[in-house]
Amino acid sequence: MLKDLEDGPPFLCPKCGRTYSHKCNLTRHLRLECGVGPRFQCAWCKKRFKHRHHLRDHQRIHLYSNCTFELRN
Repeated sequence: MLKDLEDGPPFLCPKCGRTYSHKCNLTRHLRLECGVGPRFQCAWCKKRFKHRHHLRDHQRIHLYSNCTFELRN
């Protein structure tokens, strides 16, 4: 049986109002995101991130900014 599209996502976060189509996604949101401050901090610039993979992506800026490349013909 298909859900009516007019009904919208059935799982609403009581804290921030975001909606999810699956209960497991709402549960993960409540546990890891909503109302939780950033836990991962960059060692170079002290910027903070909620997710480790965002920190890793950010740290590439610092790693590659120190590199110099020589162009050869």
